[in-house]
Parts: sequence; structure tokens; C-alpha cells
Amino acid sequence: MNIGLVIGKKNSVSVPGKNIKILLGRPSAEYAFLAAKHSLIDKVYVSSDSEEILSIGSKYGASLIKRPSNLAQPDTLTEDVLLHAYEYIKNENKNIFSISLLFCNNPAINVNLLNEAINFINTNKDYESCFSVVIYDMFSPIRAR
Repeated sequence: MNIGLVIGKKNSVSVPGKNIKILLGRPSAEYAFLAAKHSLIDKVYVSSDSEEILSIGSKYGASLIKRPSNLAQPDTLTEDVLLHAYEYIKNENKNIFSISLLFCNNPAINVNLLNEAINFINTNKDYESCFSVVIYDMFSPIRAR
């Protein structure tokens, strides 16, 4: 099974409300669910402390993972959110082929590239993960930790 995991928290220090800001008539978080819907993803989960983001996920049939407050802090690491969600997901699914991480603050998810990554992981057993890369001058060593 190819799983999609959409993550986004209610509050953002850098851009308050960025995950639900309206872009082209939709909350920004909705684009992650649209990408999942039109991809090779079989089942979608959403991890959030935001009732609005969880509600958007429900609209697209996503399984909801209510994030505890300790994982919704400004200094919460994405890795900790992923581990929390993974524990939930693996308890419901015994045959996971891939998990694609989709961020609520990225309305520009390329479904063709997403499908290419899913196909790559599913057909190349020498690899256990892949990820997209982009060059930005915004990740300091402190943020990258």
C-alpha cells in the first residue's frame, strides 16, 4: 500500500496561518490532499493539531491523526511528527510499500514527480527512501539540526 501523510500544524511562527491561507480559492493545505487524490497513493493520513486542517482532510477521506500539543510547538522537529504518525499508520496497515510526506504549506506539489518517486521506491528494492531536493538559501544549521 502506498500511503500519503499530510502534515501541518495550526500555528506557524514564520507565517501565521500559512497552512490555511486561501490561495486561488482554496486553503493552502487542500493542495496536498488534491495531489494525493490524483497520485498513486492508496490511502491518505493527516497529522495536525488544527481542526481546520483535519476537517479539510476529512473532506478528502483522509484518516485523522490528532497531533498532541507537545508535537505542535515552534521547535518541534518534523522527524518527531513523522515517528508519531508512523506508529499510528503501521498499526493500521501491515503491507506498506511507501509513505509519501506531503506538507500543508506546499501548494505546488507536482503529481507527476510524486508518482515517479512512488514508482521508483516500489520497483527499486535496493533503495528504502527517496526525497525531492530544491536549492533555497533559507536553511541555517540551526533549522536543519
